[in-house]
This record gives sequence, structure tokens and C-alpha cells, in this order.
Amino acid sequence: MKSLNLIVSVMLVHCGFLLLYVPATQALETSGAQVAFELQTLYNDTPVNCGSPSMPGFLCSGLIFRATIPSPAYKSWAPSGPAIASGGFSFSYLRVDSEFKRLVRDENNGFIIFPPLYAPVGKQKVSVLCMFPVDGATNIRNENGCGVAQGATSNSDLCHRQGIYTAQQWYDKRVADNFSNVNQCGFNVRDEADEKATSSFNESIKAMSLDATRSLNQQNEMRLATTSWDASKPATLPIRAFFYLPGGLADAQYDQKEYFAAANVLVPVIAMTLPGSRAEDATFTFSADDQAIKMADPLDGYIKYARWIKRYDPGSKKEEWSLSVVPTDKGREARAESTEAVYAELLKRYGDDPRWVNNDGGGMRRQLVCHLVISRYKPEWNMEPFRPNVSHDSAVAAGCNPI
Repeated sequence: MKSLNLIVSVMLVHCGFLLLYVPATQALETSGAQVAFELQTLYNDTPVNCGSPSMPGFLCSGLIFRATIPSPAYKSWAPSGPAIASGGFSFSYLRVDSEFKRLVRDENNGFIIFPPLYAPVGKQKVSVLCMFPVDGATNIRNENGCGVAQGATSNSDLCHRQGIYTAQQWYDKRVADNFSNVNQCGFNVRDEADEKATSSFNESIKAMSLDATRSLNQQNEMRLATTSWDASKPATLPIRAFFYLPGGLADAQYDQKEYFAAANVLVPVIAMTLPGSRAEDATFTFSADDQAIKMADPLDGYIKYARWIKRYDPGSKKEEWSLSVVPTDKGREARAESTEAVYAELLKRYGDDPRWVNNDGGGMRRQLVCHLVISRYKPEWNMEPFRPNVSHDSAVAAGCNPI
């Protein structure tokens, strides 16, 4: 797997908790509603890989998250002492094909991180070590929590060391071990495993389906390297959202406030609903009422939301990233004197995304102006970062799709 380098506070007492307002310059570059939309999109996306056989699906799809317990004695986003000593700490992975209905210890809040390939510039890139289809009892395992478990009554080492490479082989061992979590093996998905990491990850997802009843009733477990998570630099941590399940809102709000105080970075609180059965799906919802910290002033309000899609481009004759933008009414009616402000908002909210940065041909502003001229009332404006900066006439002649 080849890693890509892609990718005045006014205080009020409100509803029983301290409500903080911060200037817009310190607020989220992406709206909370947009974050919820992105999380739902990541959850529904099930690629075989992330564009290369050596890039497992967790790099660009699904949700990597950690359930936490807030406390004034420590920071919930920091690994514990024992975790640091082991070199690994635990997360779970949620996707439409890897579902479960409860978290470890029935916790009801925590934080979600960016997929590694989509972490913005300046954010730490996490390293994923191994994946267990169900809770791996990693606190009693060696080798960063991926290896042999203390007290195991059969071979509990990494799967590939036992000649276990498929979901069926993993499940056969699990049946033979009477479904012991301690005796199960974990799938190696380290970077250096290359294509085998991709295969191992895909098989771990399939294994959850084979052990469907048990995997639905307990979370899976993914170990991340503590060396790729420097909690002493909180502003650079790739935290996308604080989430909560029923009963967990106050704790998520506490973490949001604590993280903002430590990092001066505002991330939203998102309501997450886990599926109650295989026929149901998880949902992710943003509500302004859930936020412990709110913006005093909104952004200029030209962009309602945008989403990244990858599709075939007939001009370049290959798959390209496209930013599908839905403007507000104010954005649709923007005239020549406002185009710089519209572009500034677009750039602020999406310009540091690896899908823009690593494909930037210089033509995003030109495409924006072109859409305002020839397709102002089109439901979505699709703009591709790879396109070059050409003259206005050339862009219009190309239907806003210059090559």
C-alpha cells in the first residue's frame, strides 16, 4: 500500500450547558450539514480499493471512529499510557457493509476522523495496523495489539501467519474456537503489506457477514499506530466530528468545547444512529441545537453545500474528481462584483482538500465564473480541479469544461 500525500467569546447559559460563540474566522471551514452529508456518503461507499490494488478501502471510504469517555483528568482524543506503551490504540470501522448496533462497553459518544487519503493539508495521516471483524481483545495482545493474546487457548497470532487469508478460513477457525474473541486472529493491513493489505481488509469485511449475528451485536476493532497520532499537537489531529448516540449529547458537547479550547479548531457535533438490524442503515445528522459552540457570524452564504464525486470525463478520457456545488439563492444571483467573494468562500471551504490540491490545473475560478454566465440556474455546478485556466471565451465555448 503506497501512502498518498493527497491527499470575543460571548458566554451564555443555554439549555443547561455553557454555550460559546466564536467569530466566524475561527469557525468550521465546512458547515456541519456538509460534514453530515460527507459522513453519509463515506458510509455508503464500498470500493474494492482506493484507486490502486495496494490502497485498501478504509483509506477513502467508511468511518474510522473511536468511542470515548470524557473526563477533566485527560483529553479524550489522546491515547492512554498503556496504549502508547503498546504502540497502538483502538478504533472501529463503520460502513454499509460492515455494520454493528452497539459500541464497546455500550459507550454513546466519541470522535470520527478523516479517511487517511482525504485528511486536509496540515493534518496528521494515521497509520492503520490491523483489523478484527469483532472485538479483538487488543488490550491483552502483543505487537501493537495485533498479535498473540494472553490467555488464548489456540493460535491467536495474525491471520496470515497461520495461513488464514480469507473470510471463510477466519470463520472456520472462529467456529472451531467456539466463537472466542481472544482466540480469533486479526487481519494485517499495515502499509508495507501493499496489495495483501487490501485483500486482508476486504476479507475482514466479508468475515463480518459470515459471523453476522455476533458481528451485528458487537463492534469490530481497528488498531491505529500511536506513532501516527501526536496528541501534543491537537490542531493537527484529523478529527472530523464528535458524534453521539442516544444519551451521549452532553458528553459530545463537552469534548467539542475541550477540543476547541486546546486546538482552536471547531468541529461539529453529529448525531449518529446505528442500524438496529442488517436491513437498516446508519444515519448522520447535524443540528445547530446540538452544538456547544456556535458561530457568531455565518460565512458569506454563497455555497449551500458541495460534494466530491469521481466520474469519467470524455475530454481527459479517464476518471476525474469533480466538485458538485449547490449554491444558495444568493450565490446563484451573484454578479460580476461578487464573483471574487463566491470563489473565496469556495476556496476556503474546499480548497485544501487533497482532491483539489493534488489535481489543481488552475481553472476552478474560471469554471465558477463560466457557470454564473451560462448555467446560473442549473441545480448543481460541476467543477473539476484538473481543468486548466483558459480565457473566458474559451471556457464558455467549451461549456465550462475546458481541456
